[in-house]
Amino acid sequence: MKIVRIFDPEDCLLSVRFEQELYDEFARLFEEWADIEYLEEFFTLNEADLKRPFWKGVSIEKAILKTIEEASKLRQYFIKLSENKNDERIEIFKKLFRPLNKTHDRIFYLEKKKTYGLQERGWLRIYALKVDDDMYLITGGTIKLTDNMEERDHTRKELQKIESVRLFLKNQGIIDEDGMVELLEL
Repeated sequence: MKIVRIFDPEDCLLSVRFEQELYDEFARLFEEWADIEYLEEFFTLNEADLKRPFWKGVSIEKAILKTIEEASKLRQYFIKLSENKNDERIEIFKKLFRPLNKTHDRIFYLEKKKTYGLQERGWLRIYALKVDDDMYLITGGTIKLTDNMEERDHTRKELQKIESVRLFLKNQGIIDEDGMVELLEL
């Protein structure tokens, strides 16, 4: 597992690159969310979830277009966000990254977080660990069409990834920004 800077030299957003993977998780997400073939396969496999009343019967074709458009806007948002001053970014991060669980754990370091994307009723999710007020580590993400992450293999996999990264960092003694910066410098 390797930690990489997303917007070099800014350290506000970092991403995990798992061994044997071509891309870090942030790059992987936006590659997948722009890949029409991947999206068509995903929405075809999950068509029953897409037909739930919450999604208002959106077709596979519209789901693909919506995903590509939303992902593009979200990526541009993160680029602009990385260019903001620290104080501005901290306030935006507080609103953007929410606790992963509805029952907020009493963890004070490496908190599990999620972002919903920019659209209301959006299904894009990015999962991260909060390293500090101005530093988040992206551990993965997915398209979430169900109420609970435990309902589908692809969302359960994201839960496992965020926990495995958290345990890895904890075992390395990394619980804050100083520790993460030291790891990046190695």
